[in-house]
Amino acid sequence: MAFMTESEFEKKLKKIQDENLQKERLKQLKDERNKSKPAKKPASTSKVILWAVSIMCLEIIIFCEYIMVALQDTSAMYVLIGVPVSLIPVVLGYYYKAKAENTAGGITYETAMAQMIEPITDTGNSVG
Repeated sequence: MAFMTESEFEKKLKKIQDENLQKERLKQLKDERNKSKPAKKPASTSKVILWAVSIMCLEIIIFCEYIMVALQDTSAMYVLIGVPVSLIPVVLGYYYKAKAENTAGGITYETAMAQMIEPITDTGNSVG
């Protein structure tokens, strides 16, 4: 078993301390850089749904075109072509509805919840 001398130990300790100091400075620099960056918001559910359905519809269309060319027969593809034709307008309609509801002119979730929580006030037509 090899033992270190006192001077070797001091050299290794100094080297480790220097490395730790450098790592700490790099971490502080990274934190300072990230302070100025705006926080990334996750995509809304409607946008995720829109993109997922759009990608699936494009995949179906590409598959149908490939099969039509490979088999030289279009009779079985009429059903599959109807899928994207019917899904994209539905998803786009939902997306535009969600967009309209979450604007200043439309009703927002917070406003609807506040109206449900507030007690119903009487308009002065009380008897007594």
